[in-house]
Amino acid sequence: SFEREFAEHHGAPHALAVTNGTHALELALQCLGVGPGTEVIVPAFTFISSSQAAQRLGAVAVPVDVHPDTYCIDAAAVAAAVTPRTRAIMPVHMAGLIADMDALAKISADTGVPLLQDAAHAHGARWQGKRVGELGSVAAFSFQNGKLMTAGEGGALLFPDTELYEAAFLRHSCGRPRDDRRYLHRTAGSNLRMNEFSAAVLRAQLSRLDQQIALREERWTLLSRLLAAIDGVVPQGGDVRVDRKSHYMAMFRIL
Repeated sequence: SFEREFAEHHGAPHALAVTNGTHALELALQCLGVGPGTEVIVPAFTFISSSQAAQRLGAVAVPVDVHPDTYCIDAAAVAAAVTPRTRAIMPVHMAGLIADMDALAKISADTGVPLLQDAAHAHGARWQGKRVGELGSVAAFSFQNGKLMTAGEGGALLFPDTELYEAAFLRHSCGRPRDDRRYLHRTAGSNLRMNEFSAAVLRAQLSRLDQQIALREERWTLLSRLLAAIDGVVPQGGDVRVDRKSHYMAMFRIL
């Protein structure tokens, strides 16, 4: 029930609940063909899981610059870093501010390298009216105990198509399809399944997510103005195309 409701809330055809956000990234990268000898482009400013998920699969995480105003990955730096070994581009929606998905989608289309959105901060966020699940690429979420929605731990993936979803389902369930009753494992995998209790807790949190984001948006308007009035303090910038920021953190830099 949680998977269905989370997918609907974010505009995606499919959602898969998993053990944590780091595993969500690893599983998605594996389904996108990442492995030894390949590269994954990640922002140089992010939580370590964005990089470690690639390294755990034997790939090289290639860090590129972020915008100093938004802290989101720089699309021009991404374009310059693509090589024949690149198998995925991983924008991180820092503090709930969605990265430049227009520019990144064009790079993906031009190069054939898929995007994997690290949306661990972006539950409920929108880009030009589109929710994370409507942006045409796989997205990974975290439900660790500091996140916008939490069950103490947990994660989820959104998929734009059935083929990727089914590939991920097999790998997160020890290689077994959902209708298997004879232990006929189809591929290598692991147990990355979310437990029922965590999913029940998350269903309740999903029901109040929109209300909480609206309150954060209201309070960020005041907080950012007060921060900006302090000499040497620069609050995180915005992007007019992000018409809903989820405000995982109130970020600023000190000059």
